[in-house]
Amino acid sequence: MNRDPLLKVYGHVYPVSDAFYADLEAACTGAMPDDTDESVLCREGDMARFSFEGVYFPVDETLEVLNRHLRPEHQGKLDVLDLENWRLIRHVFEQGRIRTSSAPLNNVLDYAGH
Repeated sequence: MNRDPLLKVYGHVYPVSDAFYADLEAACTGAMPDDTDESVLCREGDMARFSFEGVYFPVDETLEVLNRHLRPEHQGKLDVLDLENWRLIRHVFEQGRIRTSSAPLNNVLDYAGH
């Protein structure tokens, strides 16, 4: 039985060291994607990229790792689309901090021209 994912999580952070990436991998091990063939986290040069669609993603654990490793030179974001509650939660990484905002998905889709 194929069912629609409850969460979609997309994002990236760079530059990441080997230790930073290993900690992100450990944080993401509890993810329960719909399609197990796809990797939740991948590395592209010095960038870690998140791509997830499924039932559960360990957002809090991932943000804890990011909080431990983020420095002023890091940039990126983590978008969490909560399809059950119809909200986008965006975590932006800049200046060594995480800035979080939230909006209804209808507002996001209207703004994006969809």
